[in-house]
Amino acid sequence: MKALWQIPVISIITVCIALGYNQIRTNSIPLFCPWSENIAENTFSEYVATVSVDEAAALFSSNNAVFIDARPESMYNEGHIQGALCLPWHQAEEKCFGVIENIPPEKDIITYCDGATCDLCDKLAVFLCDLGFENVRALVNGWTVWKQNNLPVDLPEESK
Repeated sequence: MKALWQIPVISIITVCIALGYNQIRTNSIPLFCPWSENIAENTFSEYVATVSVDEAAALFSSNNAVFIDARPESMYNEGHIQGALCLPWHQAEEKCFGVIENIPPEKDIITYCDGATCDLCDKLAVFLCDLGFENVRALVNGWTVWKQNNLPVDLPEESK
């Protein structure tokens, strides 16, 4: 019975030592993951090139790109980049040919999703590259950064 009270005390002491050591080390580990909606632009995702919101907006305004929303259809229906096609990553194999058959080969394809850690656009871009498309890039955190920059969106009638 005497040993039972020692378990929480030893655990508390261990946590205090670990937190203290983490604070004094030169490359400390953050206690909380910093949330950033500003992803470094012109970086590379794990497998495909990314596009900055400024470059994506320029391609949009010159009509040189097709935007494809990788989010679930329910999210697409709540709002999306103006004129974007809906190709949810989780249904890409079933719906891809109906969506991509009318994309001219000379157009850039920009996939996007939402959230700094969302990788659906990355996965969809890789999928499209595997199908033979060459000019495919991902707009990381696309829906959020697009709205933050007050760029054209399509919203349901009741939210306008």
